[in-house]
Amino acid sequence: MFDGIDTIVLPAADIGALQSLYTDLFGFAQISDEPVTDAHWQTLWNLPLRPTRTVLLGKPASNGGWIRLVEVPGLPPACPAGRPDRTGPYALDFYQRDAAAAEHRIESGGWEFRSPATHYTLPGTDLPVRERMLEQPISGLVHASVQYRPRGTRCVIGHDESEDTSEVVAVVYLTDRFEQAKAFAAEVLGGQKYFEGRFDDPAVAQMLALEQGEGFAVALFRGPESRNARLEFAEQIPGGHRAADPIPRVIASCPISDLDGLAARVADGRHGPSTGILQATDSAGTTRRLGLRTVYGATFEFFERA
Repeated sequence: MFDGIDTIVLPAADIGALQSLYTDLFGFAQISDEPVTDAHWQTLWNLPLRPTRTVLLGKPASNGGWIRLVEVPGLPPACPAGRPDRTGPYALDFYQRDAAAAEHRIESGGWEFRSPATHYTLPGTDLPVRERMLEQPISGLVHASVQYRPRGTRCVIGHDESEDTSEVVAVVYLTDRFEQAKAFAAEVLGGQKYFEGRFDDPAVAQMLALEQGEGFAVALFRGPESRNARLEFAEQIPGGHRAADPIPRVIASCPISDLDGLAARVADGRHGPSTGILQATDSAGTTRRLGLRTVYGATFEFFERA
């Protein structure tokens, strides 16, 4: 059963700038830095070129939502995130203890936000949201910087006072098969849907450069232990003319309790091509894993939970 995203895999031709962004400005700790020697990782991550190095970054007191930077020499540049009008990975979400101070620090580090801070109400609730979107062009993503609400937003900030930026709390994939993607998350992965709503507030439209009247539905999934990061499918804005990026810029690495059962459920290719179960080796040992690039815009790498 799916129980959140353990690690967010970000491949890039040169990971130096990303390593600085997440360690110096988002406060992630470097957990490991090692060469990639097993060819199975390229297959599992569905990469067109051989990865040579991985750097694992984490929030030691968190339970999931870590980041693995993967250096892939020669990997073409990512397409800009732009409007949410094509399939594929779109955003990573982070909570900030003091969002304005964190955003000032990030801007001082040379990174750019696409809009001023936006205030809106979470659809279907009376909960206020303060959010701002950061451009992360190396992966062709935006990063949502969201003001943390004590006892209202679960993340590492709530139990570790030394942290002012959370782990990755959600990975957002855009899909043109929204209903099918929800069914996949619930029925194939065994994820639990805990939020669904439509974002069409004028403030959100301005933040994401939407046209008047445009909006999109989202659904978030987690597991029984509610580990971070959550899986979010968002409805692609129709009418986009940009093709999906052929390279998976975000791979969600997820523990699964029944890897053999999952392999059987995706073996027919209806949800996208899978690698089947492979034995992959790194410095932590050899584990059974399965790669899946879905037709819903999301790419996964599943591993057997100990």
